[in-house]
Amino acid sequence: MKPLRRPLAPLALLGAALVLVGCSGAPSPDPDAGPSIPPGITAPPPTAPAAEAPPEVESSLPAEIAGVDTTGWQQILVPSGTATFRIPAEWTVAEAPGGLDVLSADGERQLGYAEDPDTGDGTCVDGSGTPVGWRTLGLDRQEVAIDGAAGAAFGAAALQLGDQWVFSMGLLPADAAQRPQCPLVNAIETPAGIVSFGSEVVASGSGDGSPWAVASLDAAQQYVADPEYATLRAIVMSLELLEG
Repeated sequence: MKPLRRPLAPLALLGAALVLVGCSGAPSPDPDAGPSIPPGITAPPPTAPAAEAPPEVESSLPAEIAGVDTTGWQQILVPSGTATFRIPAEWTVAEAPGGLDVLSADGERQLGYAEDPDTGDGTCVDGSGTPVGWRTLGLDRQEVAIDGAAGAAFGAAALQLGDQWVFSMGLLPADAAQRPQCPLVNAIETPAGIVSFGSEVVASGSGDGSPWAVASLDAAQQYVADPEYATLRAIVMSLELLEG
């Protein structure tokens, strides 16, 4: 029988060797160095800071505007921070020169909000800029109460420019809403300057306003009874000016 203690010698030598390896002069880690990343592994990108939530805007208007219940609608703050209005929950807005375009759920432009827009020189012209004969017919007029814009109203009218009929709607001075004339300018004066909110700044049925060119006076009159018109009217009449 072999002595039981003999096999311990190699183990002792192995243990000593391990101790020597463990005590070998490995470089000390640099406390200022970043985490070590093995070769072939890409470091994850730094986490982007969380985007700031848009400021909440409170409205002083009732939920019902011109017969339309706006409960659940979005409250939109314009880029300048000087005004706010409501749009249906599934609608959106897009930046446009001087303000915002209001887009329906299918992405079609419906209305425009603009600050300090070009309101023309007072000449009645068609979409090509040519002076033409005209006539108008008021289709709707609603009183609005906008702090800082006394004497404003909502108005809708049919405008004939030469052979073309155009439907126009928006905020404008109360007398212009009562007796629309050409040029039909959807704009009001505010403490911050001229603001336009409606189908077009100057009704022409061209450019961004081309969808507002209608086939006839009868078509314009029928549109006033369309539920879409009621929605657009409520959007325009939901405008509120904010203190700077």
